[in-house]
Amino acid sequence: MFTSKLRVAAMASVLAVAAAPKDAKKKPSLGVQTPGVQIPFASLKSDAEIKLEAAPTGAAFTTEAFIAAGAIIQRVDAKTNKPGDKIAGLDNACGGLLNALSSLWTVNCGTKTLAKLDAKAAKVTATIEAGAVVAPAALAASADSVWLLADDKTTLIRIDPKDNAPVAEVRLPAACTSILSAESSLWVTCPTVDKVLRINPQTNLVDKRIDVPGQPIAVTFGEASIWVLAKKEGKVAQIDPKTNKVTATIDLAIPNANGSIVFGDGSVWASAPGFPVMRIHPGTAKLVQQFAGEGGGMIYSGLGSVWVTNPTAKTITRFDPKRIVATLAD
Repeated sequence: MFTSKLRVAAMASVLAVAAAPKDAKKKPSLGVQTPGVQIPFASLKSDAEIKLEAAPTGAAFTTEAFIAAGAIIQRVDAKTNKPGDKIAGLDNACGGLLNALSSLWTVNCGTKTLAKLDAKAAKVTATIEAGAVVAPAALAASADSVWLLADDKTTLIRIDPKDNAPVAEVRLPAACTSILSAESSLWVTCPTVDKVLRINPQTNLVDKRIDVPGQPIAVTFGEASIWVLAKKEGKVAQIDPKTNKVTATIDLAIPNANGSIVFGDGSVWASAPGFPVMRIHPGTAKLVQQFAGEGGGMIYSGLGSVWVTNPTAKTITRFDPKRIVATLAD
């Protein structure tokens, strides 16, 4: 009787092992499976990989690159890709890095202040009370002001860059994540209410509330359109700023795409963990390249290049967009 039970148990184990690979095949693969679209990230050659002291939280560009990382802003030479002088005096930079109105701007998460920096002098020139900033892309600039998404309630603060002082506040839904200045408006992604808000900087009022399903978390502008990354299902929405309506939706097939989006060199670029570089053709509103591999999350465009972060490795990698376009699937 005991031997019989052992045989039954052993047979059940064999059947379970045999069934495992079959079940595993049923698991959906991440990313778009259209032939020619998904490409191994390892096959993409970079121009440079820059090691940083901490995970990068923002990038801005003049005639050189500036990367926010922990307690410093790292300067990178545009021609040699070598790290240069650092701008110190920060306390855990967060909320992105903005080049606007003759200064660099970032947030000191440790002291809950907005830092104004002089790139040439390599120093902090002013600090402004900002509150607890949790938005990954919290900064934007209009013609005469810097705008900051402060605290998780969310308070949008308007700052006079001459007096280095807040001059207005706009209350928004809780936990808005990114802000963009484009088409004479401010655009804010608010994933908790599935909306992109269009704000008039002349009146400090929300003009439009645009429905974008799936937790919109990041926004960019290019080719006369607003492009929004929605996290939940991993989709990108194209918005016509003339009608304030979604005109196209691009499926990245990446659930929980906690990343970013940017426009540059004629393409819309998106990034998310596991898919560091994704390229959308703005004319056709189609995903044409999706590089799969380690890294990704924040992506930037500047100095004729695409820059991608790897927070775990504490690096930012520079790519030539022409080389990206020329890299094809096997």
